[in-house]
Amino acid sequence: MSVVVLAGVPLYFSLSPSWRPLLVRLGCAAVLAVACGRVLRRVGRATAPDGPSPFEAPLPPSPPPELDSRFLRLRDEVVFSARSRRYFDAILWPHLCGLAGTDLPRPPERKRIRRLGPSLATLEDLVARIERRA
Repeated sequence: MSVVVLAGVPLYFSLSPSWRPLLVRLGCAAVLAVACGRVLRRVGRATAPDGPSPFEAPLPPSPPPELDSRFLRLRDEVVFSARSRRYFDAILWPHLCGLAGTDLPRPPERKRIRRLGPSLATLEDLVARIERRA
């Protein structure tokens, strides 16, 4: 508001008398616009809904359970073995033989797609045989 008055006074005296009423009206309009903006902001803040109380707020989601790294590694070995016969022969089969001994029957290769390792059902049967022996 004081900026409008400070800028308007020298301009008021430098203008011709016919323009002075227009300058006063523009200055009053500027002061009124600033005042209305401030009032609207205050009313908006006063009527804005408050956030939920701590008792009404939903609980934060619980973190997912952490799985053991050994379990994750074994799970990945089984998944990769079903996708690749080479991976099965080089990685998982020696682990299974070490757990079961030497008389564990080797699963047959798939007839149509030789790249793929044994199916998950075949791997499940192998693990079930090892568990029965233990």
